[in-house]
Amino acid sequence: MSKDYENVLEDLALVYRLKEQAEAHKKESDALLAGTRALLTARNEKELYTKMFGIFRSLYSYDVSFVLENDSKGKMRCTNATLPALLDSHWNIDETLSRAIKRSPVALFNVKLQPSWREHLALFDTPITSALLCPFRVHHQQAVMVFCHQTLGFYTQEYVDMANRYRTFTQQMSMSVQAKLMALETVKLKEEKAQVEKSLISSEKMASLGLLAAGVAHEINNPIAFVNSNMMFIKDVLPSLTSMQNIVQELAGATTDEERAAVAEKAKQWESDNKLGPIVDEISDICDESEEGLNRVTDIITSLRAFSHSSDVTDDDTANINDCVTNGLRLVNSELKHKATIKTHLADIPLVRGKTGKLNQVLVNLFVNAAQAMEVGDTLSVTTSCERVDNKNMVIVKVEDTGSGIEKDDLEKLFDPFYTTKPTGKGTGLGLYISFSIIDSMGGQIKVRSEVNVGTTFTLQLPVATDSSIDILS
Repeated sequence: MSKDYENVLEDLALVYRLKEQAEAHKKESDALLAGTRALLTARNEKELYTKMFGIFRSLYSYDVSFVLENDSKGKMRCTNATLPALLDSHWNIDETLSRAIKRSPVALFNVKLQPSWREHLALFDTPITSALLCPFRVHHQQAVMVFCHQTLGFYTQEYVDMANRYRTFTQQMSMSVQAKLMALETVKLKEEKAQVEKSLISSEKMASLGLLAAGVAHEINNPIAFVNSNMMFIKDVLPSLTSMQNIVQELAGATTDEERAAVAEKAKQWESDNKLGPIVDEISDICDESEEGLNRVTDIITSLRAFSHSSDVTDDDTANINDCVTNGLRLVNSELKHKATIKTHLADIPLVRGKTGKLNQVLVNLFVNAAQAMEVGDTLSVTTSCERVDNKNMVIVKVEDTGSGIEKDDLEKLFDPFYTTKPTGKGTGLGLYISFSIIDSMGGQIKVRSEVNVGTTFTLQLPVATDSSIDILS
């Protein structure tokens, strides 16, 4: 009976031990799951480490916690800490730290007795007394996580055993941190890349505006000059018209035949001196010319606004390619009109998915390149159409010039950043690279075909804003 009783007690003890182990494993699993979820929600590196130290607080009580990683021979460096003053502090690898690195967790009853600790105690904002050193692997090398408490001898053998059990958990947490850091770094790199691209696009846009500035100013100055001249003419004839108005008023106020006869003589003299008919005809012509000139100025300003239209406007998700072509040609008119004939064949096409400002920038770049490649007597042709490409409705834009053409070797590098065949001061080498990036970001393609001494054709393919499976050509 006694033997059976002892067996029952042993079995019961075993059950309790298994229960404790199961509870410990459950606690570890719950902490790991909760920790992983917490780490996944971190939005930056600081928040990530704050969450990591919070996870370990649920397992180990501590006042300060920090991580030591190998720095150089005989030295470790604090890479992360709940106390900012500890960051980047260097620690000598003494006997206890060496034991933690090489073998197992170490509990320090009183850190003030440790020479390597005494030189760092001034960094702590609380009177730290005991510590627990937990080894784990990070970046394919050994590291130590240190938990510190104010209470003397707080970390007992129980905590050492716990640290041994949770070593795998600690390493998994570390791996999760590194994975999240890589993800955050990737996001940061993407954001930086987007910012660099935005800056490049803005720089290229300003360079294009600088190149076109003189021509645009000339295009605006011409109509303004003759509008100003017309205003001077009107100002000159205004006194004569005022005197005629006075004669009319005198005639309206005359009450006798003698007064009316006197006013009639004044009117005859005015007519002899001023010739009313030609003045009226001249003023009519002036109004027509001034209206045409001001409309030209308005069109150019509209084109400039379209060119500088912000590419980040949220409601600008579609663009009218024909309007972009018209605006772009207006801006480069001064570069083209004295050397080339411009032909346009703009079909009735749907809107495309894209940003108006960016598409204007692409087309202006292509028009400027064509202008610089052509001589007097050449032709620039711009056509738009809508076609079915790879079972998708696409708007096609062709910019074709009869200029000098591009060498075969240069064609292969044409869309590389900073590559240019133009003389110094004529190009940045970014225009076609940025144009390619813009069209690609809109889901389109840009292709080029060229033959030396014959000419060059750039073809843009852009998806329509509301694509349909119905064949648009049927």
